[in-house]
Amino acid sequence: MKTRIRTILAGLATLAALAVATPAQAATAAPLGTAANPFTVSATSGCGSSCDGKDPSVYAIYYNGRITTCSADAITARVNTNGINLELRYSAICRTAWTRVPNDFYYPYIRSYYPDGRLRVEYNGFEGAYYSQMVNDANLLAEARASAGPTTWYTGRY
Repeated sequence: MKTRIRTILAGLATLAALAVATPAQAATAAPLGTAANPFTVSATSGCGSSCDGKDPSVYAIYYNGRITTCSADAITARVNTNGINLELRYSAICRTAWTRVPNDFYYPYIRSYYPDGRLRVEYNGFEGAYYSQMVNDANLLAEARASAGPTTWYTGRY
């Protein structure tokens, strides 16, 4: 009986010591992709599939000694001006792509394709925003799309 009590007391003492000693260690890190915990991007790889579904205007990356966003270096890689100004935006630093539309009348979405033409993933736009979520575009193809009622517009793949 004494051995059992000693074992229980030793276990309780250990738990008490851990509870006191670990608050700083138990603190959780900021979510990945925030300014407090940016995703590190290399010049050759981009952020890969970790950028899939992220917001290009706020997803923070650490690149070349500074914290920035994927939208900071974006270019318009493809455009459709046939009744709309639909843009396929591309970030060379992140190697990602997303859709941008001129106003909230259009519903933006982005498609990512494998090089053989198979659909890899599709993401919808943000509510009230003029752009979609990002997709990884490293060694892949992306296509911007937008719809309004029964009409769908799209860009060429990039």
